[in-house]
Amino acid sequence: MTRYLTPQKIGLLCLISLYCDGVVPSVSVIPVLSFILSHLEVAQFSSGKSKERVIGYGFFIPIRDFENLTMAHSSSVPGRTLFDLFLNKLWSINSLDSLHSFFDDLEQYLAKGRNVPHDVDNSELSNRDRILLSRTSPCGAYVRRAQLEFTRLQFDDAIKLWAAFFKYREPTTTAWKRRHPGTRTSVNDASIQDLDNSHDLFSIAMANLDIDDDQTGLVAADDIEAILDFQVQRLQRLGNRIPDEMKSQFRKMLTPSVATPSLLHFVRFFDAWRAGDYTSAFDNLHRYFDYTMHNRDKSYYHYALLHMAILHADFGCFDEAIATMSETIATARENQDLNCLNFSLSWLNHLNKAYPKRMKGTEYGGMIGSEREGIAFLKAKARESKNYALLSSTLLSEAKLRLSNGDTAPKALEQLFQSSHLNITHRITNNFGTQLLMLSALYGRIGLQHLSTSYCDLILDCYRDHSPVEEALRAICRNAFTAAQAGRFTQAMSIFQSIDPDVHRTLKFHQYLISFSGLLKLRRALRRSDITAISHLLLSLRAGCASDPDLLFQFSLLEIEHRLRQQDFPLALRKIEDVNADLENADTDIYQRIHLLILKAQLWAKVDRPELGFSLAMRAAALSWRSRILPALWEALGLVVGILNEMGECEAARGILASTIPHAIECGDLALVAHLHGHMATAHIGLAGKYISIPSSSPSTPSRATTPDFSPPVLTHLSRAEFFLDNALECYTHLEDVEGQCECLMKKSIVARVRGDEGVSEDWAQRYLDTRRKAEEEFGEDRGEAGMRI
Repeated sequence: MTRYLTPQKIGLLCLISLYCDGVVPSVSVIPVLSFILSHLEVAQFSSGKSKERVIGYGFFIPIRDFENLTMAHSSSVPGRTLFDLFLNKLWSINSLDSLHSFFDDLEQYLAKGRNVPHDVDNSELSNRDRILLSRTSPCGAYVRRAQLEFTRLQFDDAIKLWAAFFKYREPTTTAWKRRHPGTRTSVNDASIQDLDNSHDLFSIAMANLDIDDDQTGLVAADDIEAILDFQVQRLQRLGNRIPDEMKSQFRKMLTPSVATPSLLHFVRFFDAWRAGDYTSAFDNLHRYFDYTMHNRDKSYYHYALLHMAILHADFGCFDEAIATMSETIATARENQDLNCLNFSLSWLNHLNKAYPKRMKGTEYGGMIGSEREGIAFLKAKARESKNYALLSSTLLSEAKLRLSNGDTAPKALEQLFQSSHLNITHRITNNFGTQLLMLSALYGRIGLQHLSTSYCDLILDCYRDHSPVEEALRAICRNAFTAAQAGRFTQAMSIFQSIDPDVHRTLKFHQYLISFSGLLKLRRALRRSDITAISHLLLSLRAGCASDPDLLFQFSLLEIEHRLRQQDFPLALRKIEDVNADLENADTDIYQRIHLLILKAQLWAKVDRPELGFSLAMRAAALSWRSRILPALWEALGLVVGILNEMGECEAARGILASTIPHAIECGDLALVAHLHGHMATAHIGLAGKYISIPSSSPSTPSRATTPDFSPPVLTHLSRAEFFLDNALECYTHLEDVEGQCECLMKKSIVARVRGDEGVSEDWAQRYLDTRRKAEEEFGEDRGEAGMRI
């Protein structure tokens, strides 16, 4: 492996020499120069400022690319194409000596500088109609560096370069011999053309030229370091793993005879970390930074500590993570590295927010302070150092903190728009995904589910290449959750199946996707009363959701709902109290506390304690209204309405529901809409019950009492009750909720009996029994025929 020169770079130098010789016509100048400059950007990748511009170009240029370019253009020489002249230039390098002469002759294409001796006149070169390259131009700088690097080559490296070039141009042998029929066919090295094939010197020379096919695309050390640097940036920014194809190419480039670049250990560290192989990750991290310390490069020592701290946290060793991060902060302050210092403080705030219970139990938990103080400090430092990327991410963190604490949405929106302005003004692409996810969450909280879904689609369709993989996965999971809420469970599962299989190669992402899809399956199993699936999913998810606090909370909610459906109220209350105790010990999201209040109110309503349930539901509604969490507000009002119906205040319940249902439909939660429609039907039945008596028998034993004469208001209320029951039944059918369907069918049977339609009542009662029996046969449900109270 050479340090800089490769066979394809020699091909670029041949193309540059053709341009300087003036054989490229005017109409072909732009395509030829575009081809040259595009690959010069790759060659100068490591020193360029804009590294995103060269992603589409490869470091290895096949000889076919040169052929396709030059064959499409004619030359200034009559009857010759640029490919003919390119072949002549390429095959004029027919020995190691001619390779030296080629690099020596490159000096004639460079304009002389100011320090040129006076006896040299540029007019002699100008008379030849030759284009001279400025020494500071991209092509001129490329030629100068190529000359310098070839001069530095040792003899053995020059032999390897010549052998690689010999192999590289081999595909053009047929075209060259077709244009030069007298060329010797056995070998194309001028230094051994006169030797017989049986000569010993011929065999030795050909052995040196007989290299493996894997070395056809010889890659220089600078190119490999640039590739590794690009891979590190992608791994750090996007959080994915190296594809298998890239790994195989690395193995071909890095032969046993080649010294392994130290940056390769850093790439292997990231790859092992994402794969969950923490032993290999620690090993490669130590190797990389041991090499840097061996070279006395101590400027990046605190970055070694930073990565070590993050790795400790992923491994669950929070004591070691905090201790290592404290040393990172001290070293970054000593070296005055504000970027590392600010990132370390930001990471500590994130860790304290994500794992508050574990962080408070650590020895170094007291050094963190409050999250609001940390955000204020980071904002001040970001403005002071004009670090707009840090300022943008800090504004996003502050907006998230405001939403978590229950502050109003307008202030959070203002900070999100400030972050968006910074991202657009200063081209900060790394924060686009986080910003759009925050906007999606905010609009979901205020009940605009269509806008929330649109922002997730915007991440996936427009900003996926600029966003970390984790943010794209969260957008995908949010879309799947929205589809499941709307009763489109098949679509939700197809969203998970459409994810790129390479994502599952990262252990953290694989666990997150499996756990999230398992939660959706558990929710569906609860609605379908599938006892076998529920027990299996509860057992498998209990350990899988522990790594993510949000998934763990959702699992706790579903576990509580399972206990409520099983009417195991003491255990459900104990679980609610345990989760509530964990939330009180941590600075958690107010959305979670509201959900627990709603679940507790549901529990008290189910155990005939409506007074306690009413107070909790009103408290949840007040918190939801103050925080503008509208879906939780509609759910809390649904509980209030249910308790009002139990207490006989049906007119007040109907008034509340009339203004609640239209807003709840916009939230996209079909279960919430079904509950509210059911409560509205119950309210109308209660209003009709002020004038008549409702039979108390079950659907299986219909009453044969004489139907009384109904006044028009009673008939109106009963018709409206049937209308809302039909809507609720349709929603429950989409959701596959067996309990909800049975409740609606039972109510419809009773309404029909009260109205005097005994045949219709029997039909609804039979459908009720069929639905219950089908659930028992398919899912093993055994609850009997006990109806719910109206």
